[in-house]
Amino acid sequence: MLKFRQLLMVVLLLAVSPLWAMPVLLKSGDDAIRIGEHMDVLVDPESKWTLDQVRNQFASRFNASDSDELNFGFTDSTIWLRFSLDARQVAGDSWFLVERYPILDKLTLYAPDGKGGFLTYKVGDTRPFGQRPMNHRAFVFDLNTKLKGPQAYFLKVQGKGALNLMPMLYDAKGLVEYTYVEQMLLGLFYGSLIIMLIYNALLFVSLRDRVYLYFVGFLTGIIYFNLNVNGFGLQYLWPDTPKINEYFWLGTYVCSSSLAMYSRRFLQLAERFPRYDRLLKHFLMLLGGSFVLSWFLPPPWSYHLSTLMTLFTVVLFSWLGWTVWRQGFRVARLYVLAWSVFLLLIFIFALGNLGTLPFTTITPYLPHIGALWVVVMLSLALGDRIRFLEHERKQLAQDAQHNLEMHLADIEQMNRDKSTFLQYISHELNTPINWIGAADSLGSDGDSKDVDVWAMVRKGQRRLIGIVSTSLRYFDLSDREQAPLVSSCQPMWIVDALLREQAATIESRNLTLRNRVSPNLQVRANEPELREVLSIALDNALRFSADKGEVEVTSQVDVNAAHADIGIHDHGRGASPEQLERIFEPFFVMGSRHHEDGFGLSLAMARVMMEQMDGQLWAESPGLGQGFTLYIRLPLA
Repeated sequence: MLKFRQLLMVVLLLAVSPLWAMPVLLKSGDDAIRIGEHMDVLVDPESKWTLDQVRNQFASRFNASDSDELNFGFTDSTIWLRFSLDARQVAGDSWFLVERYPILDKLTLYAPDGKGGFLTYKVGDTRPFGQRPMNHRAFVFDLNTKLKGPQAYFLKVQGKGALNLMPMLYDAKGLVEYTYVEQMLLGLFYGSLIIMLIYNALLFVSLRDRVYLYFVGFLTGIIYFNLNVNGFGLQYLWPDTPKINEYFWLGTYVCSSSLAMYSRRFLQLAERFPRYDRLLKHFLMLLGGSFVLSWFLPPPWSYHLSTLMTLFTVVLFSWLGWTVWRQGFRVARLYVLAWSVFLLLIFIFALGNLGTLPFTTITPYLPHIGALWVVVMLSLALGDRIRFLEHERKQLAQDAQHNLEMHLADIEQMNRDKSTFLQYISHELNTPINWIGAADSLGSDGDSKDVDVWAMVRKGQRRLIGIVSTSLRYFDLSDREQAPLVSSCQPMWIVDALLREQAATIESRNLTLRNRVSPNLQVRANEPELREVLSIALDNALRFSADKGEVEVTSQVDVNAAHADIGIHDHGRGASPEQLERIFEPFFVMGSRHHEDGFGLSLAMARVMMEQMDGQLWAESPGLGQGFTLYIRLPLA
């Protein structure tokens, strides 16, 4: 009679096979069986149907599942799952139904009792942990394998969060192995996070660098979030207060705010990139507003808002790290690598929860993988930051030392210039005074040569006035803080005007002067000061050229370097290498001062003016008696 009833049950199941998935056959030797594809799915949009209605009235509305991982996303509907087990070949071995996704709000299993009725098991992360048939972070149900023949089971799933299911069947050996491996991996995960949290907290206490405190805040948010989504919080920390599980989104706000403060400090945005620093301040304000709003929004809207902020954080900080790195902040390279991978994994996790992407076995572990990646990479990044800051500190110290040495050298040079200036002034003042004294003695003798006497006095007077005015002009140029205004100038026309002014001198000495500066040449300079420099150069060339000599002014353009060189060449007495080294020093005069009309400041003034116009001035000479060339270099207009 028993065999007849079993045969009749099989015939009935085959008769309604279009409505039922094939029974799962349990076999000894099988450790684990995926049953997602062996389930039928029914959606109750009003969440009012009873088990009797689902078994009878709405039985024809079930649809076969096509995946081992079932993803329904965020929904207000109640999901009913139906499957059938055949335990005839397991000989009474223990088998377990395990739902591995631990953050389902309400999960109810209806298991056959062997008498035509059903046993009811109500679990979920919104129900006290003590209601679970087994002390496990996942939902584990002991199956009655003594019932022979196909047995129908029903699962009722409800929740305000994402409804994702990963149902499995394990025998005793498979359940132990699954639990052992999972507990070991998650233990390593949490152990690593806690070690890094303590380590960075100690670094903050020791170094007082707030970047470590923000990293501790980030790790705290990661740990809290994962304790919720792993089910360990309900299992070990708040088993009788499942309401806390509804606030898992707090971890996302702790992570996002800590990440923003960490990024501001780590990337030194306030000092190096103030515009991005202001952007993060606005992001923190937005995050604070969203956080306050989440307390007033009922689930699942608070979940949606936290998910939206997570996605926004993904985009913002991925862009920020990449942008700062591209702008030359080398220490951001590991930051970019750390957050890019982490935020990508969180992005995929969020889309999986929303149902946009398929929810696979690895999806719930993406935050764990991303968090471990961040811990490793940011630990390296913090070390790289320390090395970078140490290198920067050493570079600043070297620069400070170099600047100090330059400052001391400038002071020494100023002392030397002062001594030279005093010697120069004493010498130059002595000469006109001697002339005046000689004129006075001649006048006292009653000599009739008054014209020569007064000529000597006037020469001394002009000499004194020239010394004072030229010295003041040189020191004014050297001490001015603001560079002269520059504009487009045409040197050829300036040279041409200067030659017309010197026409009498050129003609009296029978000199030949050629202006070969290109009329198309335009340079950037202060025109009055460029005219003064060219006048000094021409005066020197004319003064030191022999009668009937030649002076030539040429130009040469370097387009690639964007500058032009103007050369003033003469065939006069030239200069020795020692003279070339000192020719631009203040008060240096080639030859004996007793026979020179200059003051030794013209070329020094010319160099100062050129350098303040972003130009250059230098001299070349093959040697004494072989001519002299003064070069002027200016940027092209």
